[in-house]
Amino acid sequence: MDNKILAIIVVAIIVVAGCSVALLTMNNNAPAKDDTVTATVEIYGNANNDAYIDDKDVSLLNDIIKTGNWDTSKYPFADADLDGFITSKDVDIVNKIIKEQSCKVYYKNYYGQSQALDFPLKGKNIGVTYWQQAEMMAALGLWDLVKCGPTNLKSWYSNLYDLSDVTIYTSKNNHNSGVTDSAIENFKLRGVEVIIATPTVANQAALATLIDEGVNVIYLWYTGDWAIPTMMTLGILLGAKEKAQAYYDYAHKVMDNINDRLSKTTRATAIVAGASTSLASDGVTTTVSLHTNPHEGNYYFTNLVTNTYTNSSGLSEFGATSRSIEWLMAHDSEFDHIAIWLNQTGFASGTATDVGGDGSIISQKQFNDKFEAAVKNYSQMSAYKNGNIFGMPYDMLGGISGYGLVTTLAYMVYPDLFTKEEAQDLLQEWFDNFTVAKIDVKTQGAYIYDGTAYKTNYNN
Repeated sequence: MDNKILAIIVVAIIVVAGCSVALLTMNNNAPAKDDTVTATVEIYGNANNDAYIDDKDVSLLNDIIKTGNWDTSKYPFADADLDGFITSKDVDIVNKIIKEQSCKVYYKNYYGQSQALDFPLKGKNIGVTYWQQAEMMAALGLWDLVKCGPTNLKSWYSNLYDLSDVTIYTSKNNHNSGVTDSAIENFKLRGVEVIIATPTVANQAALATLIDEGVNVIYLWYTGDWAIPTMMTLGILLGAKEKAQAYYDYAHKVMDNINDRLSKTTRATAIVAGASTSLASDGVTTTVSLHTNPHEGNYYFTNLVTNTYTNSSGLSEFGATSRSIEWLMAHDSEFDHIAIWLNQTGFASGTATDVGGDGSIISQKQFNDKFEAAVKNYSQMSAYKNGNIFGMPYDMLGGISGYGLVTTLAYMVYPDLFTKEEAQDLLQEWFDNFTVAKIDVKTQGAYIYDGTAYKTNYNN
């Protein structure tokens, strides 16, 4: 197999002054966060390490050529053609990327490899292997180009998105939508030229044949601290830079508001836990899945408004770890809030094993019932007794759409500083500008618990 596995970016978080966007900390006892970060698009030719490929890169490359001084540690992506030198050839490639002209482009992929792509990919038929990648295509205004995707597109989005022109293939499982023979067959049948794929070892092996046949496969991580750089990279590769920039600006606006509002507040501590209804319900030791790393969107977006429990060891392929109820009790004093993620919040259609399994969008009552079944399993913990357990809407926080719900999270944790109405307004803006779903979020989700069986701090 040659070097045609398409690439992605690996998130590079750069701390800078004077720019306000999503924040990240690994210190659970930190004071109110005020650090500002941005992301590098790891496309070779992005000489100055920002989120764009533009004339600034051309100018820097010309300066390097003129002086003969290339600091590879400072400008690791300056060598656009990966020949080990900075020459006019690199300038030519960057100019072609800017003008969306045909050339070979290289990226640093999810696995840290430099991989080639036949640029540009604008207007090409697209296949996806996960619902989050479908979500990205919609946000970039490319939904009409999506021709093939896995079964979980039906279970998550059948009542939100028009799937009439999307061929659905049978995947290995509904969690990572592993590529199967059915997927390969249908990618070929629909003339898919670009596949936005979940970066797993199994998918790499399964898609190798298509790569050898000239299909460009993009391996990106699709959530957490990857959200902004992934979208900016896809905008460049797929010819959707304006929509990618709009996403970037929306995320900045959301986080500017939150950072400003919380600038004088000591942030609450939190832990992100699963919503298993069997958790210690019979008095027997069981485990709960914890999301403790920015690899996972539930952790990442919660950490934007709280100091969230962090642990990067022993994670699963998808960024989770397991702890016993005894462990939670032993660490009870370390977190004020518990965020329990719930697989459906009203936006996504139900699955066969969930409420709303008939494909309908679930109701507020159904969501309340799910929350009440989950929250009771934490009844021994301080967060429960203080009304500080809130339901986390996984079907958005699990993807790039998490910025649409960050203000909702902020409202649930700091109801004295944020309102439900402003959270809904920002969520509506997300749906209006970055999806193809036409809904009123005030009547169709995203549901947060508003029942009476459990008294939440925000619903008093």
